[in-house]
Amino acid sequence: MKILTTERIAKKFGDVIRDLGYEIVTYDENDVNAKEDYGEDIIIASIKMRGMDITKHKNLKYIFTITVGIDYLDLDYLKENNILLTNNNGMYSEPIAEWVVYGLLQIEKQDRLNIKNQENKIWKQRSHSFNLYGKKALFLGTGSIARASAKRLRGFEMELNGFNTNGRKVEPFTNVYSKDELDDVLKDMDYVIMCLPGTESTHHFLNKERFEKMKDGAVVVNISRGATIDEEALIDALKSRKLKGASLDVFEKEPLDKNSPLWEMDNVYIYPHISFSSEDNEEREFKSALNNLKALKGDGDFINIIDFDKGY
Repeated sequence: MKILTTERIAKKFGDVIRDLGYEIVTYDENDVNAKEDYGEDIIIASIKMRGMDITKHKNLKYIFTITVGIDYLDLDYLKENNILLTNNNGMYSEPIAEWVVYGLLQIEKQDRLNIKNQENKIWKQRSHSFNLYGKKALFLGTGSIARASAKRLRGFEMELNGFNTNGRKVEPFTNVYSKDELDDVLKDMDYVIMCLPGTESTHHFLNKERFEKMKDGAVVVNISRGATIDEEALIDALKSRKLKGASLDVFEKEPLDKNSPLWEMDNVYIYPHISFSSEDNEEREFKSALNNLKALKGDGDFINIIDFDKGY
């Protein structure tokens, strides 16, 4: 069977792929449609394949992504043509969870001011700072990233709450709220941490109306998909100080436009979609795809199969 992937992935994992008996061909990330069809059975890629016209790839049967998000793919076409799609769900949970903790601490400990004072050699003590302990956090989504983040925040003696569609109980959350309960509990939460996938139903899930329902001085963290938050409404909530701050790893349009007001806000911490990064990232990024390549040669026990009706 033939695999189409990027030159980077082929270079890093080519020997492993060939040892399993697969043939590898590569495409140019800078011109994803330079060739219409490679005759491949499988694509292993990331967001770098955005814009690829897969309707031209007539032999395609499987796409194994090395990303968690899959909103850059035409899911309707994949469903209609019975192309099996898997993602890398669960493989980046630990490093992303650390970024959640890091983002909250940056805001509460006024990290920008600390660094500025250090750079300018200013020794200025302050007796007032903000705490994580005793606060209430609400995770929008109770998947692997939310669970890993909650596990790490548990040591701060916070109340850890979750949200999913039907309010089903999930460890380690003290409470899990349903869609019908969400708007009522937002007013009590100090931290709202976005962990929902990018789907039609989650588009602008946090919007002007929900920001208005939130507690004054709340903090927002987004490590999921940029479009789950209405960016204009977020900017307004930050400007008015309705929100104390935001820690943002993803945005509606990436790279973030240099003219975005978010760059200039002293209560915003911006990361360029890097919360997945870690010292063992190479092992993590290929883990799901490798499992599924082995499954294809063996018992067909695939992991992380996307449900096209749900969009994740």
